[in-house]
Amino acid sequence: MAKIKVVTIGRTYCSGGSAIGKLAAEKLGVKCFDRQIVELAAQVSGIPLEEIHKYEEALISPFTKPLGLFGKDYPSRIFEAETSVIHDIVNNEGSCVIVGRCADFILKNKVKTLNVFINSDFEQRQSCAVNEHDVPLDDVQGVLKRYDKKRADYYNANTTKKWGDMLSYDITLNSGKLGYDKCAEIIADIVRNSK
Repeated sequence: MAKIKVVTIGRTYCSGGSAIGKLAAEKLGVKCFDRQIVELAAQVSGIPLEEIHKYEEALISPFTKPLGLFGKDYPSRIFEAETSVIHDIVNNEGSCVIVGRCADFILKNKVKTLNVFINSDFEQRQSCAVNEHDVPLDDVQGVLKRYDKKRADYYNANTTKKWGDMLSYDITLNSGKLGYDKCAEIIADIVRNSK
């Protein structure tokens, strides 16, 4: 069986998934791709970056394709562009870490992956939202729920799996209990010891 080449990370908002992805990539000596995928998707699709930011985590369904500005089908085009970018990254980089963007599903049967989901308890996520993302304390609960719903809707509409369901991933980690560095070390150890 082939060694794990790509780590994909799904995450709840403010659970540290992006930071853990970067740490795991450093420990493995590979690149981490997160927001760069959005910029590359804008280049590939010709869609303005502002529109990518607006639609990238909106609900996209093959059965109900919402229309973007001027009647253009931006959401489907964005998902197609991000899919193309993720394939190109893996083809060019080989081993890497990819945060979000349905990468676990996009790479299914393409390359051996370790599909990780990062979560944390509400208090830890609240602290991160307030201290690292400047979310007002009175708005935190609504912001966390809104971002998680957007991510779940996007993932569930574009994959055959369920966002956040432990059966959709190889491993789920609680960053609040383990800490970012320990989560990254667990991920790196699994990859290093894969056969």
